[in-house]
Amino acid sequence: MKATDTLKRGISKVRRLWREERFAKALAEVDRLLSEWPNSPYLLVMRSDLIRLQDEEDGEPTLDDAKADLKLAVALDEDSPAALIELGYYVFAIEDDAGTAVKHFQKAIRLCRGLLKDALTGQAKALSELGRDVEALECLAQAINQNGKSGSEEILEQLRQLQRSR
Repeated sequence: MKATDTLKRGISKVRRLWREERFAKALAEVDRLLSEWPNSPYLLVMRSDLIRLQDEEDGEPTLDDAKADLKLAVALDEDSPAALIELGYYVFAIEDDAGTAVKHFQKAIRLCRGLLKDALTGQAKALSELGRDVEALECLAQAINQNGKSGSEEILEQLRQLQRSR
């Protein structure tokens, strides 16, 4: 638990420095945190963002380092859309590569839809257990609307199970 507290305090410090636009100090703190928690996708995305906010264009770390951090974050956490979104913005804004950016954004959108479906169906189950069937049905309807045909059968089966349980 103590290690987690140290990480939380470090991230809070980075956020404070970021809000104060003290980007070099915030980057130094992220680098310190990465020395204790190497390969943290969250910290790697923060580092990439802070590198891109630096005033010095010929300094270290470079924009190539920022991209490498994002690629590593994506590789380490393939099921999280956050690093993919940032990588999409990077290749769109820095490399002027809209085609590659679209691919990253599409994958992030697909992952977000899956996460939203999981959250909505989980909430529907919990609401059903609480006897709040109308709200549960609304959650399942939202899940179907968000996913279109993809995954609809699974959601409809959950709806049938909800109806049978009543």
